[in-house]
Amino acid sequence: MSAADLHKQATIIDGLFNKTYAPIDPDSEINDMMFDHILASGVTAFNDSAIADSFPYDFHGAVHRLYEEHGIIESVSDKALIVRTADDIHEAKRSGRVGVILSTQGLHAMGDDTRNLWALYKLDLRIGQLTYNERNAIGCGCMEPNDTGLTRIGQKAVEELNRLGVVVDLSHGGERTSLDAAKHSRAPVTISHAGVRALNPHRRNVSDELIRAVAGTGGVIGLCPHSIMVEKARGQRPSIDDYIDHIEYVVGLVGIDHAGIGTDNFQYDNHFAHVGRKKFEKTFPTFFGGYGPTEKHAAGFSRWRDWPNLTANLLRRGFSEADTSKILGGNFMRVFSQVWK
Repeated sequence: MSAADLHKQATIIDGLFNKTYAPIDPDSEINDMMFDHILASGVTAFNDSAIADSFPYDFHGAVHRLYEEHGIIESVSDKALIVRTADDIHEAKRSGRVGVILSTQGLHAMGDDTRNLWALYKLDLRIGQLTYNERNAIGCGCMEPNDTGLTRIGQKAVEELNRLGVVVDLSHGGERTSLDAAKHSRAPVTISHAGVRALNPHRRNVSDELIRAVAGTGGVIGLCPHSIMVEKARGQRPSIDDYIDHIEYVVGLVGIDHAGIGTDNFQYDNHFAHVGRKKFEKTFPTFFGGYGPTEKHAAGFSRWRDWPNLTANLLRRGFSEADTSKILGGNFMRVFSQVWK
């Protein structure tokens, strides 16, 4: 099978993408401001972090954000649909639309009351990232100087997410908090977007111990092509091969069933990108590491149109057709099918 045919046939999941409200500039082939770019990429569904705690959301703010995302998807119902079950992703593939999986990056909105998770679930939240870079009632993020681990409220939150059927996402988590959460969960957990710390010591990257812990639950690590997280030399933009090294490392460490993709917001050099970057730099000043909007991700996998290039390069690197399909989305689909009620 050709790379193009495999890409067309596969169910492709982007483990983390947000900003459905930040338009992509039209080009000579695509006139749409967002969703036609996504559809042309071949991606079947993406994790939409509607609630991202770079500045923390309270509960009412989270409800408003979920309402806004529903409004966006309803306005393009011929191109997109809200995902509530794994069957909805199959329906997106069948109908030529893209599935939108509503999620959080951080659960500050829960506060210290796990009943709020039930309400967010009823508003179609299906992936809950426990912490962002800082501490909340659940535990600590990866930027906290002293990670004190999962709190009792955090244990209750994991239990409630398991009960509801919401995927527990450990991205941005502190090491101890994440290990505690993986141990406490009774369902597969994920890391939607990160790199491998053994290959690059960035604080957002994850240790071998945590990779093994996630895999031990049956979960998936979504490898992220952020330049700052997969670069091999400081300030030298990485290639798609440098990125695939991180996928290959996870596969070698814990097996083919535990690697996926999480791009984390491809950027384009326009007004919306510059505004978003400026806001984010106020919370994490060093994150972009000098890479501009067009260099934010590894060369060869930095735009929606580059998804077929990733498929072709995975095959070139020696992954079989079956294994490539697992990495592109099959592994995330397995977890979703297990966790979502």
